[in-house]
Amino acid sequence: MLGLMVNNPNVKPEELALIQAKTLVIAGTRDVIKEEHTRLIASRIPRSELAFIKGNHFIANKQPGRFNQAVLEFLKG
Repeated sequence: MLGLMVNNPNVKPEELALIQAKTLVIAGTRDVIKEEHTRLIASRIPRSELAFIKGNHFIANKQPGRFNQAVLEFLKG
């Protein structure tokens, strides 16, 4: 997904429905991506889960413990 968003950031919501894999959409509470857009992304991907972590766009770097916990919970689910 990251490669898709970097190479083609104008992905249409209907294209997200084509994603087959269970997907974790994760963002910071003060992310540069608007919350409404993050929620739209998650709502359009079948079998997706949405997680918000307190912080900005760099939550994996700034909040690694919380980020990793969210990922582990997703993988266990």
